[in-house]
Amino acid sequence: MHAPRTLALIGALTLAALTAGCSEPSAEAGHGNTGGKGEAETAMQRATRALNAVEPDSAAREGAGTAPLADGLDRTFTADGDRPYTFDIACQAATTAPHTVVLTLVRGDAESEWELECGDREADQFNVPAGAPFTATVAPAKPVVDGLVLWRLTTVAPEDVVDCTDDITDCES
Repeated sequence: MHAPRTLALIGALTLAALTAGCSEPSAEAGHGNTGGKGEAETAMQRATRALNAVEPDSAAREGAGTAPLADGLDRTFTADGDRPYTFDIACQAATTAPHTVVLTLVRGDAESEWELECGDREADQFNVPAGAPFTATVAPAKPVVDGLVLWRLTTVAPEDVVDCTDDITDCES
């Protein structure tokens, strides 16, 4: 009974193979990636893989975004509903030298700071229970560093909350 799925898979793979050479302009024709664009795409791919590495099966994405390291991140999120949230964040610097950023999470009078290593294979994941809005801030990189920060806000099943239930108020940074 798997013949229709197998044929569909073979057809999709064949189509992908046939069109693979057409998906990117040829560097020989003068349309290849420039260094900056190629580095940015590579950084985005690495950060996306890091985010995917920590996303549980029960995750329902509420939002996602990107910010240049040079600009930082300052965003307030709502955390409505009854399911817990995770705020997942990954950073990638365009330099080979180690680089860290500081993430500050604030909800009401509670605040926690976390140092994040750019280039990790797994994103950092912070548990936030449903409730009042919270703010996530990453200060702009000084000196200016090329790179980016990717983030995702997801709701998860309670059983997928690992370690601490509230990384803003209840757990040590």
